[in-house]
Amino acid sequence: LIIAGNSKGAGVDLIDLRENTRYMGEYHDMHGTIKMFWRVMETLEPEELGKFLKFVTSVSRPPLLGFKFLTPQFTISPTGDYDDVKRLPTASTCMNLLKLPAYSNVEQMTEKLKYAIHTSEGFQL
Repeated sequence: LIIAGNSKGAGVDLIDLRENTRYMGEYHDMHGTIKMFWRVMETLEPEELGKFLKFVTSVSRPPLLGFKFLTPQFTISPTGDYDDVKRLPTASTCMNLLKLPAYSNVEQMTEKLKYAIHTSEGFQL
């Protein structure tokens, strides 16, 4: 517990995560897709937040001293395929990178993000 922080997503500080998130491409903190993303994140249950962290970082617990110490920094990037919002978000865990399509509404983003985090398996080391 001391080495890896809290368990099952409990204690995920979304303000801390947001303040320590980097954006790529045309994404920035005030971009419509990113604003929608943070609204969706605020609706997730603690267990789902843990699954989200595992999806993007391969660890279900936040860093003990906060996301400022997550290396590499959590990053959100557009997928580059703007016509296909049917795609699920994907992640590169070694880079703590979320590749997020530009979904058209909160419901669609919620559905796709939850599906991705609940069905991802990873390497299960």
